[in-house]
Amino acid sequence: MRLPEQGLSPDQVRDLLGRAGAHDVDWRRGRGWSLVYDSPSWHSELVDEAAAQFAHENALSHSAFPSAQEFESQVVSMAASVVAPRVRSYGVFTSGGTESLMLAVKAYRDHSAAGRDEILLPDTAHPGFGKAADYLGLRVRLVPVAADGLPDPDDVIAVMGERTAMVGLSAPCFPYGVVDPIAPIARAAAERGIGVHVDAAMGGLFLPFLSSDTLPGGAPVRFGLDVEGVTSVSVDLHKYGYGAKGASVLLFANNELRHAAYHVWTGWSGGAYAASGVLGTRSVGAAAAAWTAMSALGVAGYREMVNDVMATARRLQDGMAEQGFSVIGRPPMGVFAVTSEQVSISAVAAGMDDQGWWIDTQEPPPSLHFVVFPRHAGVAADFLHDLRDVCAQAQQGGAGQTSTSSYGVMIRGGELTDQLLLEHLDRRFDGQGDGD
Repeated sequence: MRLPEQGLSPDQVRDLLGRAGAHDVDWRRGRGWSLVYDSPSWHSELVDEAAAQFAHENALSHSAFPSAQEFESQVVSMAASVVAPRVRSYGVFTSGGTESLMLAVKAYRDHSAAGRDEILLPDTAHPGFGKAADYLGLRVRLVPVAADGLPDPDDVIAVMGERTAMVGLSAPCFPYGVVDPIAPIARAAAERGIGVHVDAAMGGLFLPFLSSDTLPGGAPVRFGLDVEGVTSVSVDLHKYGYGAKGASVLLFANNELRHAAYHVWTGWSGGAYAASGVLGTRSVGAAAAAWTAMSALGVAGYREMVNDVMATARRLQDGMAEQGFSVIGRPPMGVFAVTSEQVSISAVAAGMDDQGWWIDTQEPPPSLHFVVFPRHAGVAADFLHDLRDVCAQAQQGGAGQTSTSSYGVMIRGGELTDQLLLEHLDRRFDGQGDGD
């Protein structure tokens, strides 16, 4: 497409916008199980209004736009009141989980003693850790997890060494929705002078609001800065915080670590430069939307949403168990994965895709991945009905073409390789569809 010689009319633009989204996942009707975290209409409309009102203000300068400071500081404070309620914390507002991980890894790299050039992770940790290490010149050391999705604390502790700059843990991990054994690992890391970052992108504004009857053992899940040895934690506000994309909070246990995450430059002819994150120019809209999302729900609202999501998650898990699926591990929240010894997971995913459902798959083991939202309460029965039909077809060998999917990438009839993913990224910018 070339830049048009004459601008299109507003009606033409609106028509093309509508066509552009015609084949997107129909998340508004609950047909997607990842990527969009939607709240009730009254709330999402208020969040959208806030984002639009501050869409053009530039968060690069809170001197020019005090609204940026007001929203970001209050959002950081509200997040800290939930995930670090009994300790002092030092936070920054970021554009999302990946930027929060990037800044955390930078902080530990710059704050650690010379020679500490390795980050230690369970192999279920988010790839954003590895992305940060790749950008920042660090090595990644992975520790395998057991069948329940959890690493053995002793295995993690055993490989902590003089090169370890930080340990990254999850609350919960994305693949299985289970919370890493944070307390014993963080305590051992503290004894060795190693920092621990907890990626609570998914659970930061969910786990604290669980009712005792839904918790394994009835005990609260502790993962924040009030756990001995945890020195930073990140919480995404556009996930179960129900803000607009992209918004996340990164909290440090001390200001020295926060300063190590910053970038400042005083020698530029354009003036002194100080950046709290990777991005420069960005909209204040995301911070305004996050502030609105949190302020409009409050503790009571989040608790109600969590209870609703958990009721739907249990309904789905029970319904899938009746069809021969089993949940991996013991996930305490609305993120989980199921596997089956009776049907091909890839065939089921392809069949459900044909029915208009977007479901991520993953392995090992081959499994369907779910992130449950409030809107799914209204479609759970339809989903289980369609799943039963697709499983019956799969068992008879009639579910159609298999698919390979991973974290938002769906490829029909092929095996995922590095080269295939590189080509997938090329098509994003070269104007070609993925095809079948």
